[in-house]
Amino acid sequence: MQATRLEALTTRRAAAAAGPPCRARTTYAAGAIPQRRGRRLARPNRPREAVVAMSAGASAGSAVAEEVAAPGSPNALVVGGGPAGLATAIMLSQLGWKDVRVVDRLPPPAPPADAVYADAPERSYNLGVSGRGQKFLDSIGVLDKVRSFAAPNFGRMVWDEQGNESVTLRPEIAEEAYQAFCIQRDRLTAVLLEECARYGEISISHEVEVLAIDWPQGKSGGPAVRLSGGEGEVRPGLLVGADGFNSAVARALSDSEVSDLELKSWEDKNTRVYKTVPLDYDLDPKDPSSWKRDLNFSASSQDGADVTMEVLPTHEGKGVGVALYKPGNEAILEASTEEAARQLIERNFPQFADVIPRRAYAQFAQQRDQRLPVFQYAKNALHGPRTACLGDSIHTVKPYFGLGVNSAFEDVGVLRSCLESRGVKDPTGDGLGEALQAFTDAHRRNAETLVKMSRSFDGGFVFFVLPIILDSIFHKLLPSVFSTNSIRMLQKHDLPFEQAGAIKRKDRALQISLLSLVLLPAAALVLRALKWLMTG
Repeated sequence: MQATRLEALTTRRAAAAAGPPCRARTTYAAGAIPQRRGRRLARPNRPREAVVAMSAGASAGSAVAEEVAAPGSPNALVVGGGPAGLATAIMLSQLGWKDVRVVDRLPPPAPPADAVYADAPERSYNLGVSGRGQKFLDSIGVLDKVRSFAAPNFGRMVWDEQGNESVTLRPEIAEEAYQAFCIQRDRLTAVLLEECARYGEISISHEVEVLAIDWPQGKSGGPAVRLSGGEGEVRPGLLVGADGFNSAVARALSDSEVSDLELKSWEDKNTRVYKTVPLDYDLDPKDPSSWKRDLNFSASSQDGADVTMEVLPTHEGKGVGVALYKPGNEAILEASTEEAARQLIERNFPQFADVIPRRAYAQFAQQRDQRLPVFQYAKNALHGPRTACLGDSIHTVKPYFGLGVNSAFEDVGVLRSCLESRGVKDPTGDGLGEALQAFTDAHRRNAETLVKMSRSFDGGFVFFVLPIILDSIFHKLLPSVFSTNSIRMLQKHDLPFEQAGAIKRKDRALQISLLSLVLLPAAALVLRALKWLMTG
């Protein structure tokens, strides 16, 4: 079977990570570099100025004015053509920046109206877009278009290991300004690509790899970026790293002496891998209308496979399922044929057996395990000389609660505010350095808090389930004193992550104090009773 788009992404990221470490320059392994010229999006509606790359023979030490992009280089270069990178390009164009270029190492996705999103929805995993992300999309004028390709989400249906069903609805969501919805990642990217095509200032090149990044003049100058495909070196007035967990830009800053940015990550002690599964509810032979197509579904395996199935809805009323399990899961290893995969699903997820297309079983058997990213954040700084990082490059979390893409959009909004407040409409202004420093000052703690709080959700009963239980009890008893649980706090789109973390720390201190007042006297009574029994 051909590798899925998600598999291709994982493979290229792994290859890129194999490059040798270095100081002030990041170089990829030769085998990971595609040698094709990037394909540009057509711009049929508006004329544009050509973006001319510097010749391949340009020297890294060539003279360049400190306050402007080098001749032939874009005013802004955005590395990463996913949702965060494309949103950044739109934001810069709306601020008045000219000649904004986006490069991405992967091919472009199909247009958002393409039949592939209905016929093979599992080719791109689903994202949940909450009020935090929608608020930004609304601010750049693309929310309605994104929503037109999305599925609303009003709650969650859960099946436990015995097949018992429970539903949690959020009726209040209908009254909220931003109602949560789900959309395939590639489809979201495709919508933003179409939006970028409306701006003559934006050019986009796919299948272009970043070969090296350097700051030849140290902290006093801008970046020099070498690209694949014979494009040579470019020296943008602003470099934005929106290129994900294995960010070339963030790693180059971390390896250099020009920035305080340091990447902090943890060993994954709760590793989960996954495979994707399509669901077509119209295949239900009994009653297709019985399926609630505006809910998330979560099911635990009923026959001991130790697999969890999470399903998010699509615009066409289908579902994209993700089967989560530990590496080396015996049931998954045994499901290596179409028939074995079918039996695995029928025994462990009988509620889904009738709505999984027959073709999906062979695909499931042949899929490779896909890994979730580890928790990682950028310490000390989010920027360098004429360089900023955002999205997964500064805060990587596991995609359990829809925080990744939403926080990435918020990053772009914070960067916009910092540029706007200093009147920076191009790289020639004096305020760019101040704006980037303000971005770090305003947002560094938010990135750190997001990752640390999200990491606590991965900690099992003591660090995740028990705190959720305590939060629920205390919030119900004293709602004016104790906040709701951490997951809900992070999903409040008008509450900065740093503030949410401070509130939860206060809650924990009060909870421990109150529990101590109750438990310590009780423990003393127990000890006295034991002493009396032993001496009596």
